[in-house]
Amino acid sequence: MSSLKWLNANAEKTLASLLLAAIVLLISGNVFMRYIMNSSLSWGEELTLWLFVWFVWIGVSYAFHTGEHVRITVLRDILSDRGRLIVDAIVAVLVLGFLTMLTIECIKLIRMPFVASQSSVVLGLPIPILYASAPVGAALSAIRVVQHLLRTLRLIQQSNA
Repeated sequence: MSSLKWLNANAEKTLASLLLAAIVLLISGNVFMRYIMNSSLSWGEELTLWLFVWFVWIGVSYAFHTGEHVRITVLRDILSDRGRLIVDAIVAVLVLGFLTMLTIECIKLIRMPFVASQSSVVLGLPIPILYASAPVGAALSAIRVVQHLLRTLRLIQQSNA
């Protein structure tokens, strides 16, 4: 399997797994420190929050990759197979537009001086690292939506033949 194929199949799953493992280890370590050693990690809670925010955005992209987002399908279910494909394509274009705008607006926000100059309270990390989770997650999601849209358009074209 080539590197690109592996990345396509496993990127979000691997990143989300690593982030979740780090979250579990941090929380477990902090619980141990607090209740056994009587001294909690001052930075553990903030780092856990940062990892969780990144985990959520990577998870959004993974859900687009697997097609596991919650959908309301009442109207879609009464359509023919071809009608469903057309509705899927329209929804994909709308979602792609939203994700594109979200990515652009988040990048604008991160570049604003009052955001770019901030750092976190405990860790002292630049806040733009935390805020970057949104445009990265939205951009990865947009890639997955484009992949889905291309598959759907191929299926529509095949149904015409």
